Amino acid sequence: MKRFFGVCLTLIFILIASGCGSRATSNKYVDFRKTVPMPTTTKRPNDEHALKVAIASVLLPQDTVTSYRTIADYLGRKLKRPVMIIRKNSYAEIALLLLNGGADMAFFSSGGYANYSEVKGIELLASQQRMGLPYYQGYLLVTADSDIHSIEDLRNKTVAFTDPLSYSGHTFLVKELIKRGHTPENFLGRYIYTESHDASFKALINRVVDAAPVSRIVYDRARISDPDIDEKLRIIAISPPAGIGPVVAGKTLTAAEKATLRKSLLSLHNDPEMKKALGRLSIDRYVEPREELFEPIRKMVLDNGGQP
Repeated sequence: MKRFFGVCLTLIFILIASGCGSRATSNKYVDFRKTVPMPTTTKRPNDEHALKVAIASVLLPQDTVTSYRTIADYLGRKLKRPVMIIRKNSYAEIALLLLNGGADMAFFSSGGYANYSEVKGIELLASQQRMGLPYYQGYLLVTADSDIHSIEDLRNKTVAFTDPLSYSGHTFLVKELIKRGHTPENFLGRYIYTESHDASFKALINRVVDAAPVSRIVYDRARISDPDIDEKLRIIAISPPAGIGPVVAGKTLTAAEKATLRKSLLSLHNDPEMKKALGRLSIDRYVEPREELFEPIRKMVLDNGGQP
């Protein structure tokens, strides 16, 4: 009898799960950014004095976040303040934190900064230099055996975007679609937001999606770990170059604190331990930001009617 009852419960669970699955996959738009709010936690005694540094999950994998934590701790020591890392699922959430005082600074995205750079309360401190260059590009990837050879071939296909404010993982492909008279909603079969360049990359490798726009950094990192990656994937479009890895300050920091952070970032590579952390992130160094490198993204946003 107990065994019969257990079997019945199992069948009921399977039927419920199947029903939920059919509803979830019937939608054309899947938004992975919707999360369940976490319970409120009690503040620690030093929370008010802590340097609150925001990082988005787009910066995954975990070892990447750990290296940014190392850099954040170094910057905190320069300001003589403990550091509190705030993880958020999207760049829009981080922008909101910077504007409402919930974060003091952030390791931001190029697209995120370009979208919010005109808003008072967000100030660019430094940007990255990688492989000797202060800019990067996005790659639109498909599998090597795919029948997709151009953006026009994406009709009715499934695409993995990273974040609505990501330049390489969203904006540049949307711009290309609009140039051709399309939108993701009326042209693609379905699209998802993965919240991470690595997750989009893996979704393509595992054939969950047909195409994925990702940062070139992710592709170059994959080449190191898998020398055969060029035989598994193809690049069918490359974005215009744009500024990379902006570090921004919110409105809560004083002018003196911003100056200290800027100076510390620009000399970070001279510290042996910080040089190792930068190396793990494939960053040469932080450099004086050049606003003109973010202009191509701003123009795309304006051309898209103010939408990322």
